[in-house]
Amino acid sequence: MTPETSVNTEQLFNDIAQFVGESRALLKQGAMMELAGLENRILSLCKEVVVLSQDERIRYAARLQQLVADLTALGEEMAALRGSVAAEIRHLSNYKKANVAYRVVEASDKEEG
Repeated sequence: MTPETSVNTEQLFNDIAQFVGESRALLKQGAMMELAGLENRILSLCKEVVVLSQDERIRYAARLQQLVADLTALGEEMAALRGSVAAEIRHLSNYKKANVAYRVVEASDKEEG
């Protein structure tokens, strides 16, 4: 592996780890996050890793496993938030239906009174 490859691999690991960490923090705050570019960075890292020597792969194995775990956690957190938002939307829909039903009942009570 060339020194340039080593620097690039290090930079990609650092960039992706920072990106995932920031995304998870934003998600916990309920803020919008942008995942554009993440896929390309991961693809670039994969291309870098496959050309590493055996010793280098062993050196990066723990970081790669941690990165996979962090990406998995981000995906799970996104799925949980999506489920929470979906439940909220369903609840709002039920609330709206109930609100309309109460207004109909009130209107009919006024007509009878």
